[in-house]
Amino acid sequence: MAEVIARSTEALVGRSLPRREDLTLVRGQGTFVDDVHLPGLLHVAFLRSPYAHALVKGVDTSSARQQAGVVHILTGADLDLQIPTWMKLPDLRTPPRPLLARDRVLYVGEPVAAVVATDPYLARDAAESIDVDYVPLPPVVDAESALSPSSPRLYPEWKDNLLIHRAFRGGDPDGQFQRPDAVKVATRVVSHRYSPVPMENRGVVASYERGTGDLRIWASTQFPHVFGTLTSQVLGIPEHRIRVTAGNVGGGFGIKSAIFPDELVTCYLAHRLGKAVKWIETRSEHLLVAGHARQQVHDIEGAFLPDGTLLAIRDRIVADFGVYGTFWTEVQPAFLSALHLPGPYRLRHYSYDLSCVVTNKGPYGPHRGFGRPVGTLVIERLLDRAARELRLDPAELRRRNLIGPSEMPYTSIHGITYDSGDYPRAFSRLLELGGYQRFRATQEALRRNGRLVGVGLSMYVEYTAPGSGQLLKNLGWEVGGYEAATLRMDPSGKVTVATGLLSTGQSHETIFAQITADELGIPLDDVVVRQGDTSLAPYGFGAWASRGTVTGGGACILAARRLKEKLLAIAAHRLGVPVESVGLSQGVFRAAGSPRTLTVEEVATIAIRMPSLLPEGMEPGLEVTARYEPVTNTTCSYAAHLAMVEVDPETGRLSILKYVVIDDAGRLVNPRTAHGQVHGAVAHGIGGTIFEELRYSPEGQLLSSTFQDYLLPTSMDVPNVEVESLETPSRNPGGFKGLGEGGSIGAPAALAGALEDALAPWDIEVNETPLTPERVHGWISSAQSRRAGREGTGA
Repeated sequence: MAEVIARSTEALVGRSLPRREDLTLVRGQGTFVDDVHLPGLLHVAFLRSPYAHALVKGVDTSSARQQAGVVHILTGADLDLQIPTWMKLPDLRTPPRPLLARDRVLYVGEPVAAVVATDPYLARDAAESIDVDYVPLPPVVDAESALSPSSPRLYPEWKDNLLIHRAFRGGDPDGQFQRPDAVKVATRVVSHRYSPVPMENRGVVASYERGTGDLRIWASTQFPHVFGTLTSQVLGIPEHRIRVTAGNVGGGFGIKSAIFPDELVTCYLAHRLGKAVKWIETRSEHLLVAGHARQQVHDIEGAFLPDGTLLAIRDRIVADFGVYGTFWTEVQPAFLSALHLPGPYRLRHYSYDLSCVVTNKGPYGPHRGFGRPVGTLVIERLLDRAARELRLDPAELRRRNLIGPSEMPYTSIHGITYDSGDYPRAFSRLLELGGYQRFRATQEALRRNGRLVGVGLSMYVEYTAPGSGQLLKNLGWEVGGYEAATLRMDPSGKVTVATGLLSTGQSHETIFAQITADELGIPLDDVVVRQGDTSLAPYGFGAWASRGTVTGGGACILAARRLKEKLLAIAAHRLGVPVESVGLSQGVFRAAGSPRTLTVEEVATIAIRMPSLLPEGMEPGLEVTARYEPVTNTTCSYAAHLAMVEVDPETGRLSILKYVVIDDAGRLVNPRTAHGQVHGAVAHGIGGTIFEELRYSPEGQLLSSTFQDYLLPTSMDVPNVEVESLETPSRNPGGFKGLGEGGSIGAPAALAGALEDALAPWDIEVNETPLTPERVHGWISSAQSRRAGREGTGA
């Protein structure tokens, strides 16, 4: 059963306190990469391929070298460096990832040359004057066609265009489909390609000091330590000579947990020239190169009993990975789509066949939700089709298949442990808060008045904060799942928390201070949080997989407990009482039955400045580093989404009337910031489902490389999102679960379901995204033509 979390009136965890980060940002005092200015700073611009697939016969830089302000030009002939992989699976192919193209280009936007100049505009002008002799080759732009034996191959040394093929079979799905009472439902779901589009594009400033051999890097990244490690690995610079700093980051959304050739070329140029060098990505470069994700085709079929019970699922998946999967996630997003698909539903028989395919498009990278939005979209589309076939209410069909609280911890068909939760309770509350039954009661009357209105539902389970063993065993991924925190108390009793995590909007400075102050028993104002500097923080793996609060918060708790243990021992020694009788609250030590007290400042002063007063054998100082490694199989968040929409049949425009989320992320540190993350993620999901699309021509040209063609939602398109939280604690030190990606996972499925419900009078199947006005209007027009044809023939 769901646990009720009791909170002390003095507790800081669980309170909606103001974000510490906001004042600096609203005053315009934040420091982003482009705000870094160094003496003698040079600027880099890249010449990028205009072809999706071509041979490079020659690169003539003679004209560019004569341009004003040009300091250096680098081409692939000068640089034979590759980006390695940290994901070691025996059946995973590792395509070449050169920092600059040499003999061939494989996608529009691939870097071919880099120009260093005294001004960014001079660098761009010079880059445009470079003459490259290209010999165009046939491009591969459709993943399903790429599987044909007659398709051109991206990599001549390969026998086909497969990055990896994976097949899974759990239970006996074929046997379930052969049952005489099985009702078979099949559909095809197409998820399109789109980008995370953070407000701040990627960017790097790098400065190399020849005298010391130190390389200083400022980057817009989600993982400073990983950035430094890979830079060392690729460039051959000792890692202890590399310092990476990430100041304010204007949105990560997954793509800044990837590292691209242009970023490493910038660091290489600083090292080679012994100068400070800056590169700031343009929006067109971002759309060409960074964050391509979500493009998958699923041919899925389900077997159901007539009462709606889900028996089995079989799925054939083709994922379009573009030229390759980016460092460091490689093919993981598609793995997660398949792994995540069962969600909160009781599924004991499941098989899939997954093909990760290379095409002449930009590389496939991490994107908020990381494959899960596609998996959720696919299963929820199947459930809606089944409800229609079986003539069941879609809500009732879902309710009959939800895993119950008495089954927790639940082991999924993949062996994933769902640690805690009450899915039926969340779903029932969603229907209640969303007014589902009231809407159904009035829907037909609204339709008779000419209004096309509909409601859609979705639920998901998000596996967050995976442990090191799980990452290595299941993915061959040489990445740690732990996180570290260093707590340092000064003689005044104030605490500095240093974390290897980096906030890209998740409020780390606020929530880690709340967690630490609560655990120590000191005022919130006595704690500050430092992050984003590899020279100051213990090694960390960054913010991804909705892991920050679980792992970073867990490390803060463990470090605070160790620090508090030492403080209590010192206080007990000075008070002359047993340590178990001493407590710490609001910065004051008190012993039971004694009027004497000590302040934290007094104890800290003894520990640091007067160590002769410490208990015998105790070392001076108050600094502790702790690492939290997730010990459970996974920490599973979940949520239920409801969307109500209306469609204009004349234009195909989709308007969102209502959006409700019931979320369970375990123990909430700061409900206000938690709900803010849900709001933002839902907006992200709305944009990706309705507006955004990376569209390619048959020649492999990106047709939406500016915001004139790549549309984003505005404040008028995003409704007020109603969020209510359940709190079933997880099995980790704080009871926390991941949160930051969830809203983007449930939104596509809820919106697609709501649109199909609105178009039910036309018997339209919504099986492809994005849900643009053009596509919706086309569906309606086709349905009208079919109806007119039937009426004309008397059918």
